[in-house]
Amino acid sequence: MTLSRRAFLKCTASSTFALAVASPLHAASESTAPAFASPADLAPATKTGQGLAFIERFEGTLGAEYLEYLTQHWLQHMEVNFTGGGTVPDVFYALGCETRPNAPFNGKNIRVPAYVDMTKNESGQPIVGPTLNMMRGETTGVLLSNAIQGCGADAIPGVKDNVSGWKPHDFTSTNLHTHGLHVSPQAPSDDVLIILDSKNKPHAAHAGHANHNGGHSAHHTLRSELDATSYAYRYELPGDHPVGTFWYHPHKHGSVAAQVGPGMAGALIVTAPEAEKDFDTLLATTCNITAADEEIVVLQNISYFETTGGTGKGAFYPYGYYVGKVEDNFDASTCDGLTPTSAAAVPAIGVNGQVNPAITMDQGEIKRLRFVNASNGQTIVPQFVGHGAPEVYAIAVDGIALLPPTDAEASDKEYFKIDYSTPKSEAATYWTTAELITLAPGQRLDLLVKAGTVAGSFQLKGAAKGTVPMVVEGQNPNTADILTVTVTENPSTKNQSIPTISLFSEQTIKRPVEPAFAIDETWPAATQSIEFKTIEENFTESYPSKPAFVVNDQYFDVTVGDPAQIQLFKGDTDVWNVYSTNDAHIFHIHINSFQALGRSVYDKDNRVYNPPVTYKMPIWRDTIYVDSIGGDTKPGSSPKTKYDTYTPGTMVTMASKQVDFTGEFVLHCHNLFHEDNGMMLTVSILDPETGGTDDA
Repeated sequence: MTLSRRAFLKCTASSTFALAVASPLHAASESTAPAFASPADLAPATKTGQGLAFIERFEGTLGAEYLEYLTQHWLQHMEVNFTGGGTVPDVFYALGCETRPNAPFNGKNIRVPAYVDMTKNESGQPIVGPTLNMMRGETTGVLLSNAIQGCGADAIPGVKDNVSGWKPHDFTSTNLHTHGLHVSPQAPSDDVLIILDSKNKPHAAHAGHANHNGGHSAHHTLRSELDATSYAYRYELPGDHPVGTFWYHPHKHGSVAAQVGPGMAGALIVTAPEAEKDFDTLLATTCNITAADEEIVVLQNISYFETTGGTGKGAFYPYGYYVGKVEDNFDASTCDGLTPTSAAAVPAIGVNGQVNPAITMDQGEIKRLRFVNASNGQTIVPQFVGHGAPEVYAIAVDGIALLPPTDAEASDKEYFKIDYSTPKSEAATYWTTAELITLAPGQRLDLLVKAGTVAGSFQLKGAAKGTVPMVVEGQNPNTADILTVTVTENPSTKNQSIPTISLFSEQTIKRPVEPAFAIDETWPAATQSIEFKTIEENFTESYPSKPAFVVNDQYFDVTVGDPAQIQLFKGDTDVWNVYSTNDAHIFHIHINSFQALGRSVYDKDNRVYNPPVTYKMPIWRDTIYVDSIGGDTKPGSSPKTKYDTYTPGTMVTMASKQVDFTGEFVLHCHNLFHEDNGMMLTVSILDPETGGTDDA
């Protein structure tokens, strides 16, 4: 089965690189899966009272070239991005972006751009990025170094410069986004309008070559003149930042899919001091579910091309990833002598760089799985299959612990068990469950998995549309195998328990600042309306000839000096209606999370939205899924005029309060093909009195 290029670019559930294959719905008699392994932590460097101790920390293990690079570049960047250069961060990391020539995956050694821990030997690291740990109330520094090497053309045809708003381009440039963190959007923090060139790019091709005052293209500004290939990010997490599961990935517009697709992504875990008794500590002290009972599960689609020029090799090929074919004049010298031939058939879901790994649990044991959907466009609804399969409880989404239910329930009741059989007639429970358990690209989901009393191996896989509660309506989620849980014949001795509602009500749990209104029987009027749309008629060939992925009929504005496309004001509460009139899309906004209040189901016959269904509790998110349910097909029509009318799916209503920070950032679709093709808008939070921004 192969998808058309149009279908590939639009799709969120399958692709030519990742075809979902269903497996039998029963417990396996035995598991042959590899043992599960969480990603390694990114190694923090140490500090002394006099400054950064790179030499003391790494001289025994780090090569001289890296050691000199880290020492010189970090100290230089500190002069710019840390106060006076004399205040060191509480913890700092050295994260490299490199093209690995022999990354092991799927039984082959593949050439892919990847994140590496610069304090370790590259060859021993998995394909998934190392986990980044941050403590709230502290300052974390990340030195990002870009040494990505190209493979083929550096842009989609027709791109002549570095300012395309709707065509993928500049595949070796990068930057860093801390997805979901509530930090400043201004440099040197989570400013995704920074560009870092690769040190392997010819100097004349560097984006900032013609602009020596810090500019690195017409719409990206690097706030340092030190060099164009590395940058010292500084993240000051507020003292009340939620603890939870976040992630990091590249966000250089035009090349995001080309870098996340081959595996450039990693988990980011925010913790708090134990004395503050936030969610993780409460879970440990109340339920005996500790850090030792956690596993990080980074879901990816590692994509590459079969090649000639090397036995047992493959290569990630950006141009082919977007366009689905090999350039007529492909130059193997741009790809270490390898020539891509066709897209490889790879497993539909990778887990931390593995395929369907196995976790072993004793009967009655509880584990916390921190899921990160780091795929470009795969939506997954995880479900165990088989008689006696483990029970599943949701405890957090998008890095924030669930709120207790709005309706009064017994505080000693276990909370929130996923009932996969909830019918749509129980609307509030159905849509709440669907929202919690649907894992769209960019979203995170923390599940407690409790092993049952039946020994055996149980498959966790993606559920099919229509079989369980999910917010997916028009598209198809990925139904691939994810991981296996093997339950032994031994009862657990850990004395663990599932948390009750009372734990989620604890005042010491820090969540974002709540919107400034109360929900009675009606929702407040929307102040923002966001429509995602794919314009079919702009696909005149296999690739769009005009902007085809738009938000409110706009695409990413790259013009310097223009006001942001959406303007918000610090201190305001905004209510958002978000929907799609064509295809599946994933709304993501930076800096401030929002409360998802519920969904309004579209009445196709009367072409109106039904009264909204309010979730059983507001659900904090930074990323949320919407899609359309198709339309009325015109007989004999071509694909570009397939529908008489588009039919939206459910509309989500959510609310957010703009607090703490001003500055410019973005909202976009987290199907990264769509984002790179223009489905992104600039957003600014302004001071309501001055109309400007605060100092970073």
